[in-house]
Amino acid sequence: MKKHVNYFMIVAFVLITGFALMRGNVFSANAAEQTKENVTVCENGHTPANEWVIKRYARFNSDGERVKLCKVCGIAVKCEKIPCIASVKVIHKKLVCNGKAFTPQVQVTDRNGKKIAASNYTVRYYDNVWPGRAVTKVTFKGNYRGTIERAFKIYLGKVTLIKVENTAWGARMVWSTPGNRSYAYQIYRSINGGKYELLFTSMVGGGSFLDQHAKTPGVKYTYKVDVICYPYGDDAYGSASMTPPKSVVCKEKRLSTPSVKNTSKGVMVSWKWVPYATYYEVRGSGYKDGVLRNNLLIARVKAGDSLSIIDKNLLTRTIKRDKKGNIVEKAPVNYYVTAVVSTETGKLKSYSPRTKGKWVATRKNNVPALRTR
Repeated sequence: MKKHVNYFMIVAFVLITGFALMRGNVFSANAAEQTKENVTVCENGHTPANEWVIKRYARFNSDGERVKLCKVCGIAVKCEKIPCIASVKVIHKKLVCNGKAFTPQVQVTDRNGKKIAASNYTVRYYDNVWPGRAVTKVTFKGNYRGTIERAFKIYLGKVTLIKVENTAWGARMVWSTPGNRSYAYQIYRSINGGKYELLFTSMVGGGSFLDQHAKTPGVKYTYKVDVICYPYGDDAYGSASMTPPKSVVCKEKRLSTPSVKNTSKGVMVSWKWVPYATYYEVRGSGYKDGVLRNNLLIARVKAGDSLSIIDKNLLTRTIKRDKKGNIVEKAPVNYYVTAVVSTETGKLKSYSPRTKGKWVATRKNNVPALRTR
């Protein structure tokens, strides 16, 4: 009985094992057939795609690489190097500042000397208006990557000394500079044809200067202006231009005596316009509260406003009357005008002569003002 059971178990094991092996072979065959169906074979050769695929971008002194893939199987069928960027130049002639932005042409070539198309980069400019160091920034795209900067120079150019003239404060000179910009400058002066000496230096200034020491009548003053531009400090890109000399013979220019007259509202003081004045000061000397006062500030008038004022207070407060109420004492008031100009060296003043023989009286206790005499 035991022997029959053992034979039966052996036969059953063999049958089960064989069935499992047969099933595994069937599954393997099916998988193989399925894999063959997913694999595409380019029987008539590869078909390259129209567009390149960048594997490595070209940079300055570093080649790039691009490939074309087969449309069918995706295999790289064509490979090509992209020559590196070898040169970036700013092409221009001498650039002289005119107050407008300069945008010179940029030329880019690869290591083979071939120009790289402008579609592969963009160009931006910085500090490209005024004299000094300007910068071109080239940013690459397309088959290329990276950013390269190149500098170019803008020159100050010729600066002209337009005029030298006499004023109430001394000799005034005016020169031209490109654009609406402040430049540093140095003033050189020669007296009666002598040696030029440095008169004044300013690192921030405009286009004019007033020499307050040039006041000796008959003396010939000659000037030259060295205009300087240092947009990045004292470096190799600093620009300077010396003007041709220009002269003036000093002639004294004094302010005229102001006119004074009594009005129903007070004493009117008038004066003539003074070129380049910043403002005017009207001052006077006379009796105030019974005491003689000198150089009292009566009014300050901004240039461009009125050229007259009315002194309503008058410089007298001492009025004596006789028994009938008539004024028996009148107080003299002398006026003068000061023209003031603001310069880099400070505020300069020029004085008019004082009025002479002017007698004025205040309206007090309904006593009318007297006429000048």
